[in-house]
Amino acid sequence: MAANSLRERILVQLVSTVSDVEAISTVRRTKQSYAKLKEFAVTQFPVVAIVGRLPQPLEHIKGRAPGGADLFVSDLQVDFFVYGMANEDEDTLVSNLADDLWAVLHADQTVNNLAISTSLVFTEDPQYWPPFVAFKLTATIKYKHLIGGI
Repeated sequence: MAANSLRERILVQLVSTVSDVEAISTVRRTKQSYAKLKEFAVTQFPVVAIVGRLPQPLEHIKGRAPGGADLFVSDLQVDFFVYGMANEDEDTLVSNLADDLWAVLHADQTVNNLAISTSLVFTEDPQYWPPFVAFKLTATIKYKHLIGGI
């Protein structure tokens, strides 16, 4: 069942982890458009949108024992779209938010024991369109899952 898939459980855990960051006010599961950002109250910023891609299988591990289940090792890329609101000193805001996310996502690279590892990379330079600033961080999460689901 998709609602309890390992992919979904990883994404839910990431939402919980990022929601616990004091500097982040709002966490969503959908990328936000400029029009949507204009609808947010100032107090709802910074906003982080967490969007998971589909896993990419890396390895198929055959069940070794009789009746043992086959596994896949896959990479799941998860994009963190970060939106801030600042009329002054946007670059400092970007530094602070990037640092907070980097620290919290590296603190538990197993995503609450759901994954093997997590690697992070900033995949887009900051963009500024007053009063908004945005950047993107992508996590690659390596995890094992059964052959019957993701």
